[in-house]
Amino acid sequence: MAELKGSQEGGLISGGLAGFGLGFGTGLLMSKPAEAAPPETPEEKLNYLIELLEKLVVGNAIIIDWLAKINAAQGVPGEPGVEVTVLTPWKAKEPETIFEQAIRNAGTFFSDKMVNWTEGKRLMLKAESSLDQAVQLQPIGNIDDTRMLATNIGPPVVCPANGNASIGLAWGDWTLFVGMQITAAIAPTVGILTIRAVIQE
Repeated sequence: MAELKGSQEGGLISGGLAGFGLGFGTGLLMSKPAEAAPPETPEEKLNYLIELLEKLVVGNAIIIDWLAKINAAQGVPGEPGVEVTVLTPWKAKEPETIFEQAIRNAGTFFSDKMVNWTEGKRLMLKAESSLDQAVQLQPIGNIDDTRMLATNIGPPVVCPANGNASIGLAWGDWTLFVGMQITAAIAPTVGILTIRAVIQE
């Protein structure tokens, strides 16, 4: 018998299995056309069913053997069968700027947009500040794409003057849309605050 290699032979084997199944059923009826009709007596029915089951057992053994050869040809270890592998690599999307302002007043500010986290696994918020005053960062979340009625996610983080800060949100912090609330206790006189978000898919 020729050695099985690659997926081409696997396709031929799969096609052969389909042909085998069709040929098996047709061959059984053609070999005993009289018995293809419903048997008359209970004994005949039982004998006919037993013969059918015996042929099915033989047919299954052949199919299992062919599946084992397919797996061996494709380098798949283990028992024969259909193996489905779903790869879900965790990839980070491109950073998205959600806030970039030269704050000059004390008060509370909000990110210009909410991050769509509906299909992400984790989310990181990164603040980079050249302001001469520290600001407080509070992540907020909502089920709608708006900061209105949004709720706090976790505790606030302080971004120091001329410094940076990051906040990582994970499974327990998940919400559909995420934004940032920024609080400046003292009005900065110079610099700019930039906040970016990165979603891991």
